[in-house]
Amino acid sequence: MKMVDMCVMICEMGFKGVQTYIQSGNVVFVASNGHSAHLANRISRQIEKTFGNDVPMIICTSPELSNIRDNMFFEEKGRWKRYITFLSHQPDQAQQNKMEEQSSNVETFRVGEEVVYAQVNKQTDEKPLFSGSFVQKQLDIPATNRNLRSVNKILALASPTE
Repeated sequence: MKMVDMCVMICEMGFKGVQTYIQSGNVVFVASNGHSAHLANRISRQIEKTFGNDVPMIICTSPELSNIRDNMFFEEKGRWKRYITFLSHQPDQAQQNKMEEQSSNVETFRVGEEVVYAQVNKQTDEKPLFSGSFVQKQLDIPATNRNLRSVNKILALASPTE
């Protein structure tokens, strides 16, 4: 589905200030009320009705997203890339341990509150396990990845005064 069509749909649902960030499913909008899980379910149902796609939705408020970014476990490290995988719910302790045990000399994983932080060396000959669906497959939890640059751009859209 095209993000312009998604934007129109979200506007038609009554949300204000609707903006999208690249063709990646990132939508920023103002919701006057509603719990994130309720909004996610409502929008997901509307996407299925409008476009015929069953899309899991993860919604963060601007303060939640800012907190997640600020709690990035890893410091900047040369040419390594930092990612945040947003989870639909918190994994149990066994899943968290399994995820963190996937760490190696080319990638490191740390589980936070409904997120997994990853730092990946993209400049090595050794191929990292991390990919767009790696965390989701490891945890068997609906999830979506964003690199730290994208998270910062989304926050800038959500908080233009920052």
